[in-house]
Amino acid sequence: MKTLYYLILTVLFSSQFCRAQVAIDTVYISNKKSIESFTKVRYYYYPNLQAYFDTRRALYIYKEDDVWITSETMPSNYRGYSLKNNSYVVLKGYIDDEPYCLLDQHKKEFPADFSSKRKPPKVIVVSR
Repeated sequence: MKTLYYLILTVLFSSQFCRAQVAIDTVYISNKKSIESFTKVRYYYYPNLQAYFDTRRALYIYKEDDVWITSETMPSNYRGYSLKNNSYVVLKGYIDDEPYCLLDQHKKEFPADFSSKRKPPKVIVVSR
């Protein structure tokens, strides 16, 4: 009788331990994927605005009076332009703090298109 009692206890405790182990592995894998996705893409470039969005700091970077400014929102003079119409370029691989140093190159590669149609975002890999 004692043997049966110990066998049941062993099975119950071992099954609880196995479920906990699986849950921990699942959380680790999902966190690894989300961290990986944030490290690959840091900036979005908006050709129509000639501005950037920093995904790491959640800030817009735009030029105003020949000075580059970072802000949580775009200024009021950009009203009427929808940031959600997918008119942006994903810059993969560029992780420095000054994406606007490549503005001339980005203006040539991605000319402004002021059409109001939704487009899929372009993805470009920037090598340094």
